[in-house]
Amino acid sequence: MQSYPDAFIVTDTKEIKPELVTQQFTLLTEAAGRRDPPLLERIVPQIYSQDMLDVIHRVHVFPEVLYTLYQSQDSNEQVIDFVKESGVDITMPTTRVTRSFVKKLKKAGARIYVQTLNDEAEIVKLSRMGVDGFYTDFVSEEDLRQFNGLR
Repeated sequence: MQSYPDAFIVTDTKEIKPELVTQQFTLLTEAAGRRDPPLLERIVPQIYSQDMLDVIHRVHVFPEVLYTLYQSQDSNEQVIDFVKESGVDITMPTTRVTRSFVKKLKKAGARIYVQTLNDEAEIVKLSRMGVDGFYTDFVSEEDLRQFNGLR
């Protein structure tokens, strides 16, 4: 990260037990603190429940947090309310994406990411719907430009 100042890390710890989340983010925070404390500003924790935000904040208040919905049982309205309260951004599977949900999340202030998409046509469609970014295994920005002239 020191060699690439435009690089960010999104965590994908898969851990939900508060004590293990605390342990992981304590180790991460301490390691960054020893190396270069401003690196912490470029780490984006991915949380798996609303409660996990408080657990992480007790260790360090990261400037950006992603709430991933693939394990969440929260209703769309609960997610929208959480975005309004906390300012988190959202990442979700394609199965949760609807035009209405995207519009409400955007109105609440969230950036929206969808995982995992490997189909250029679907990426273009969701981008036009307002989705901000995509997790993909192999589709590059160049592939998308060639496919449909995306920005």
